[in-house]
Amino acid sequence: MDEYSMACRHLGQFFKLAVEYNMDAVDFTLTALNSEYKQGIEIYQPQWYSQSQYYYFEEFMEDNKVKERFYTEDEITYEKERMYWLGYCLQDWSNRAKVTGEEIAAALREEGVKHLIRNYKIYHTVDPMYVLEDCQDYLGIKLFNGFD
Repeated sequence: MDEYSMACRHLGQFFKLAVEYNMDAVDFTLTALNSEYKQGIEIYQPQWYSQSQYYYFEEFMEDNKVKERFYTEDEITYEKERMYWLGYCLQDWSNRAKVTGEEIAAALREEGVKHLIRNYKIYHTVDPMYVLEDCQDYLGIKLFNGFD
């Protein structure tokens, strides 16, 4: 597996943990995109891939305060899948569009994250770069200039 795919999978797993730890999806996403963990994933430091996401999630919780949201038993599986997709998608944007998590968070803001979460059922079957292009159009942001 190449480092780009590994980074997407790691961030997806990291985002999935937000549901296990009862964190608000929007607040978690914006905080995680600005975290030390995301910065390490972006530059492909091997240490970020050597430990379980639980290890880094514990550090993340020590350094960051995220709003709580309690999920019902019926929501947990769906929300974990949605958060995994969101983390994977956002890392794919970082990899392919050459943007940082901080740049993504600044551009998306709360409105953009809510848009992604709300449209998961439509977006999760689409290439993440098309999702980015659609978000840019809908939100009026610019992170990526299009496909080569």
